[in-house]
Amino acid sequence: MDAQQEKLRRYAEYKNLEIAGEYCDAGKSGKSIKGRPAFQQMMEDVASQKDEISYVLVFKLSRFGRNAADVLKSLQLLLDYEVDLISVDDAIDSSTQGGRLTLAILSAVAEIERENITVQFLSGKMQKLKEGGWPGGPIPYGYRKEEDGLVQYPSEVEIVKLIFDMYLQDGMLATTIVRYLNDNGFTRVVKGKVSPFKYDFVTTVLDNPAYCGKIFYNRRTNSKDMKKQNREVIEIQGSHEPIISVEQWEQVQQKRKANSVRNKKVDEPDRVSILWGLVKCPVCGVGMIASKNKQINKNHGGYYKTLHYYSCGNARKQNGMTCKFRHTYNQEKVDSAVLEMIGKLFTVPSFKKETAKWFQGKDSVEDLMEQLKQYRKQLYHQEQQKRRLGEILDNLDILADDYDEIYDRTQAEIDGVYDEMERLENLITQTKRKLDSAEQGSKAIKQVENLIQNIPEFFKEMTCEEKRKMYQLLIDKIEMYPEETPDGRIVKSISFKIPVFYEDWEPRKEMTAEEVITYTLDTSEVGITSAEAKTTYVELKQYILDKYGAKVSSLYIAQIKRKYGIDMGENYNKPDDPNKRVPKCPRAKEEMIIEALKHFRMLELDVKMVI
Repeated sequence: MDAQQEKLRRYAEYKNLEIAGEYCDAGKSGKSIKGRPAFQQMMEDVASQKDEISYVLVFKLSRFGRNAADVLKSLQLLLDYEVDLISVDDAIDSSTQGGRLTLAILSAVAEIERENITVQFLSGKMQKLKEGGWPGGPIPYGYRKEEDGLVQYPSEVEIVKLIFDMYLQDGMLATTIVRYLNDNGFTRVVKGKVSPFKYDFVTTVLDNPAYCGKIFYNRRTNSKDMKKQNREVIEIQGSHEPIISVEQWEQVQQKRKANSVRNKKVDEPDRVSILWGLVKCPVCGVGMIASKNKQINKNHGGYYKTLHYYSCGNARKQNGMTCKFRHTYNQEKVDSAVLEMIGKLFTVPSFKKETAKWFQGKDSVEDLMEQLKQYRKQLYHQEQQKRRLGEILDNLDILADDYDEIYDRTQAEIDGVYDEMERLENLITQTKRKLDSAEQGSKAIKQVENLIQNIPEFFKEMTCEEKRKMYQLLIDKIEMYPEETPDGRIVKSISFKIPVFYEDWEPRKEMTAEEVITYTLDTSEVGITSAEAKTTYVELKQYILDKYGAKVSSLYIAQIKRKYGIDMGENYNKPDDPNKRVPKCPRAKEEMIIEALKHFRMLELDVKMVI
């Protein structure tokens, strides 16, 4: 030890450095900073900026610490305070390029420590789970959370029993149960307000194994994520009192499985309503759901074209009919209008202005680097707090009368430290991401523009489900007009949440406000879309009758629309005999129909009649 100190003093003298203090943990292991009071004091002096320290000299890096994660975190704190580390015997100097390269290699181990924090954070949950306790998450209806675990709430328990008993009756479905509960005066409290029963609530109750005493962990986790993380579904017998028997639970699950097979899509199995939940009811504000109209063709057999709509789920009897809005919106029309508006987004002056303001208003690289320093300092102090609390636990007298009380209190503090460390780790990750974005600058805004402008082209190659996920990534909500406006508009506004992405960026379910551009488009700024401008045959006929005093058939209108390239979809009214002569639209009526199509903006004004 004396030889090492002497060599460090000579090095300081050679480099003309003034020694501000010497810190020596004689006989202490460098395996961990725990149990090294002199080392900890040195780091506290650095953090307090005592003596304006510029360098920390060590004989060997192993004297600074043998745990690579501790070395990295302690080194990062030094660098945040602009203090360089010099390992004399190893010839490592963090102020030089070679020294920084060597130390950068050490940073590869940081991820191991981050994962370790997560593992320790979850260990408490796993222990509760093994003991049959509630591991966390939403408390099932019918129970309340108390210190001893889940306890039954009598008034709700009766409703849970009723739901399970009714479902096992012949011919009984979840929708039937919902109607029965609402028609017979049953209610539930949601966020302090009395609310009717809904279909989703009843199915959630029927599918929750907690009611028969079982607890499943990871049951709802995405199967791909579980495979990647080497996780599996954990099933244990809970310590709480069950409401129904295991036998009844299994019978219900068999019926649920049979009904799900019966209700499986036959028509268009791959079809997904891509704006489901994003289109909002103009009366109650809830996300609108999918509905369809499929009618039998009594004249020719088979079915007419199935029409798909967005409708308010709260207006359905199975959801208590809490909303009186009965109007529906044609899905094809809404989907096409929204897609067209997105493609025009960068032509809207207010959007371009908002985007530019978003980038200009972001933190500078210097500000973000300073934030990163502060978060790392806070993380270091949490590490110190964790160490101190650990020492308290290690030194407890197991025979003392207050052992349990002190142990529980200290363990609770340690849990709080792990929570805070996880929060700081997330903030560090987010700040690094923002720093990447800030450094790329104009490149990021160009990527946003490319994404928006190419969405119509992307959609040509996407499945319905892929389109839906893309919309969920970009759109927060779509406001609708209660009724079609005089000029044909149905979409009132679109609220966007466009992610600012960069290299190696992946969309996540939850993004911070600093990672998305929020903007609400007033649809009047882009003009009426071609989808909204399309009008019905009845309106076309009425327009021609009012203007020309002539009557035209739907057959003639369809012929002209096809002739001039207006998308008609599949023809569902073909004659039974393919050789049967079909009347051809006269030239005079063709001119009337063309003028009507131009009036309703279904044809460009410069289109000429083709002979």
